[in-house]
Amino acid sequence: MEELNINTSYGKIHIYKRGSGEKILFLLHGSGGDNAMLSWWGMMKNFTREYTVYAPDLLGYGKSDKPDIQGEHFYEAHIEALNEAVEQLDIHVFYLAGLSMGGAVSIGYALKYPKKVKALFPIDSWGVTQALPFHIFSYWLIQKTNFTLWQYKLLGKNKWLTQYMLQYSLIGSKRKITNKLVNEVQKVCQEENTGKAMQDFQRSSCDRKSAIPCYVQQLHKLKMPVIFIHGEKDPLVPVKDIFKVVNLCPKGQIHVLKGCKHWPVRERPEEISMVIQDNTKEKPAERVDQILKPATVKT
Repeated sequence: MEELNINTSYGKIHIYKRGSGEKILFLLHGSGGDNAMLSWWGMMKNFTREYTVYAPDLLGYGKSDKPDIQGEHFYEAHIEALNEAVEQLDIHVFYLAGLSMGGAVSIGYALKYPKKVKALFPIDSWGVTQALPFHIFSYWLIQKTNFTLWQYKLLGKNKWLTQYMLQYSLIGSKRKITNKLVNEVQKVCQEENTGKAMQDFQRSSCDRKSAIPCYVQQLHKLKMPVIFIHGEKDPLVPVKDIFKVVNLCPKGQIHVLKGCKHWPVRERPEEISMVIQDNTKEKPAERVDQILKPATVKT
């Protein structure tokens, strides 16, 4: 595992890199008590030697800088910081997967830079839901109180609450909620910036009337394969919302993870990595230009 630091206009992004294969894959984690290693470490090692896998700590998370980004420029900042990192790494085309908040960033990125994304894998993705559960109350709680900061302070102090959160919304199988996982999540919740990172995401993701962003009206522009991977029992982004929009993507598909909730990358990493690998197999026609490329003749 290699670790990189990329300076962008928005701050330093810390990136974990594994492998050196021709197929390049970026994995974007979710919000709140998350970071690249917490979501992706168990999955990165599943990819074959054909892949080079990059997992950045998004701005505000992990070892990346924590600028004050919220409001209408929140998603734009994440998209542009990612693009600056991609350009500095001299990467021209790649596969892109994103979880929850990272899914919304990945969809926004693919809409803005479609020629760079060979295939898109939104996982339990934000960005395609038109409203929050109990939207008016949720809006008030998020925008008018500091409930989120208080919540994460409690999670950092109370192991039982952390376990309950995992069981209620994130992990479908109780046997997957191990002491190791609870301790890992609680440790992240204890970090100084975790509550603020979640609050910034939440306050940037809803207004009085709707969820933000909502890419539903733009999904028809995504000409690359779009494979939605989604937990069957996700209470935060219900799978029915994905079934409503998948056919808006010209090459849209959906893979439902039975029994999973909102954090399937920790519950079913092997299945998700297989879905990605199955949908990134290059067809012979994609490599004809490389096979038939004439050799340079020296005279």
